[in-house]
Order: sequence, then structure tokens, then C-alpha cells
Amino acid sequence: MKELQFDVIIHLAGEQAVPNYMAVKLSDAWRHILLTTTRTNQQYSLLSNFCSSPEREISHVEVPATDYAGIKGILSEIPDLQGKRVGINLTGGTKPMFAAALDCCREFGYTPFYFDTQERMIVFFSGDFLKIPMPRVFESVEEFTQLGKYRIKGEVKRSGDLSEGRRELVKLFWQDKDRVRRVIADFSKATDKKYQGQKENPPDCYLTALKLILKPHPKNKMAEALARAWEAEFPTQKCDWRNAARFGAGEWFEEWLLLQFANSKRNSTFIDLCSNVSLSYADGDASRSAQEIDVAFTDGYLLTLIECKAGTVKQEHIQKLENLRRQIGGAMGRGFLCAINSQNQIIMDRVKNGSVSLICGDTALRMLPNHQEKITPRKCYQDEQDYD
Repeated sequence: MKELQFDVIIHLAGEQAVPNYMAVKLSDAWRHILLTTTRTNQQYSLLSNFCSSPEREISHVEVPATDYAGIKGILSEIPDLQGKRVGINLTGGTKPMFAAALDCCREFGYTPFYFDTQERMIVFFSGDFLKIPMPRVFESVEEFTQLGKYRIKGEVKRSGDLSEGRRELVKLFWQDKDRVRRVIADFSKATDKKYQGQKENPPDCYLTALKLILKPHPKNKMAEALARAWEAEFPTQKCDWRNAARFGAGEWFEEWLLLQFANSKRNSTFIDLCSNVSLSYADGDASRSAQEIDVAFTDGYLLTLIECKAGTVKQEHIQKLENLRRQIGGAMGRGFLCAINSQNQIIMDRVKNGSVSLICGDTALRMLPNHQEKITPRKCYQDEQDYD
């Protein structure tokens, strides 16, 4: 974009790589210099690996985090800036880094700018304090995961991957969820690792749940339709019961939400909408447990992560979502914890003291895709009026 046409951009590196990545991606500058500290040197290697190209040079200069004079002195001595169009991206870094960089802009005629991700504006701290709309930056969920030092394992699931039969089964599970609630716990037990080697011998908990799903209900048309749809998707004599158990334990709820967003009148704003996103650490460290995102999308500016709970919600589920939101989405990332059941006061208080949002109950969940932009952190949404 023409407003970011510089020869060199100096970036203040903070704990998150997203603000620096935005400026690199939106500008035509050939040379990018990250101002890092001992705590943020990793941002240089991350951005260099991700963004370096024959048309773009990325380097870094380490400065003391809190020594204003030291920072200003190092900034003033960066070579080969004379006669160049220099911009300084002030979005990250410490307060002394911000102050020193701003003073260097005044002294040397550099252009300071800032990414206001909340208002989606680029603000220039010079002249008339120009504000311009920020173009969409992100095109995929994977951009965020890579910046968060994760990689996606295997294939993600998209709404187009679901067959008509699968969609019908998902719809029926939602419509008959009062009865389905009774089998979720047994299906969940069947997904335990200790049973996963028993392909030919499903555990009793799975058989108990399956019996209820397939139990004849001559006077209940919905139950009969669900049983037929289940048998079509997971034929008792042919299917891998482990896949069926995962579906019954809660995968159906993830797919229901995926379809709700995909079929929403706002679906054009949900870029790279996907579910079943399995993550591993980019450094290949197998000692750390992998993570999984139930549903995710970006609107081009920020990342939204959705944790789906068909069964019991625990405080550890909230903590997991908060950690992923911070690590992958950054300061402006959003986390939605979606639950079928209403939650007790302990869970609601935990949400109100955290950094994610809780959406639970029929009405709030059905309204979510068309009202998701109204969602704010630390709030619980249980009915229509909560979106006002």
C-alpha cells in the first residue's frame, strides 16, 4: 500500500509477532530491521524464517529493554539510513523503546506509525496524524499458527467435506440433544487412549451408548430418523467404532457449529473457516503435548478460536482456550467457549475473570454466527438479549 512505501522499516518487537508481520506484509520495503531485546530475539528468527525472500531482507538489532538512552543511541547508529525513506512501526516493544523511537523520528525525519487492530486503522504519528483503514492482512488460519510457533498436522475439516448423510446426522443430534446428552459421557469414556488399540473389541461404555442411540422408538419419529442416519454413517458391522465414539462424544457439536457459520448470512467474513485443527510444535519437540482447535477462522485481521463442549465444562478447558488464544491469536485474538448446557456460577465467574467468552444454550448458540462481532471477552452469552 502506498502509505507504507518505505525503503526501510524499523519494527519494535514485542511478545507477539503479529504486529510486525502485518507491517512486513503490507509494505513494499526491501529492508526490515527488528528492534529486539533478550526476551524477544526469537521474534527475529520467526519472522525471518516466515517472511524473508530475495525481495526482502530481514535483520535485527538488540537493545536494552528499559534503557531509554541506550536504545536511542543504538537506533541513531543503525547504518545506511541516510537519504532513505524510513518508517518505524511502533506497535510492539517496551515503553522506553517507544519513546526512544519516537524521538528518533523527530530528530531524523523518520515516519512513525502504529497498527490500531481494535479500530482496524493504521495511525501515523506525524503531520496531521493521518489515519487510514487497514486492509485485510491474513488469508488463512495457518498464518497465525505458524507465527505462534505451531504447525498444522494432517488435514483440517471444512463444511464442504461433510456429506449430506453426515450433515443430516449432525442436524438430528442437535435437534434430539436432550436425549443425546444421556450418551455423551459413555461415548467420551470410549475415546480414552486405553481403548484405542481395541479396533475389533469396543468397550462396554461404547456399546451402552450405541444401544440407546439405536433403541427402537416407534412413536418418536426423530429418534427413529436419528437411528437410521447413524446406521447409514456408522454401519454397525462395518465401521470403525472409534470414529463413531469420537463423533458421539462431541465431534457432532463441532460440526454443527462449523455448519452454522458456513451457512450464516455473514459467511463471507469467515475466512478459512475450518475445524479439527491438530497442532504440533514447529520445533518438533515431541515431549510437549499437541493441541487441537475445534473450530477456527479469521476475518483477515484477527483469529477466532472456538472450543466446543457437548459435555461437562471444566476450568482446565477455559485455561486451554486462553493459552491458545494468547499463543496463536495474540493480544487481539478471540476465544469462544461454546457449551450445549447452561453453566454453574463457578464456571461463569472463571470466564468473567479470564480472557475468553462463554456462549451456551440453544438461542445463544444459534445466534452466534450472525452476532459474533458483538462478542466481548469475559462475558457469558445465554440468551438473545445478551447480544444487545
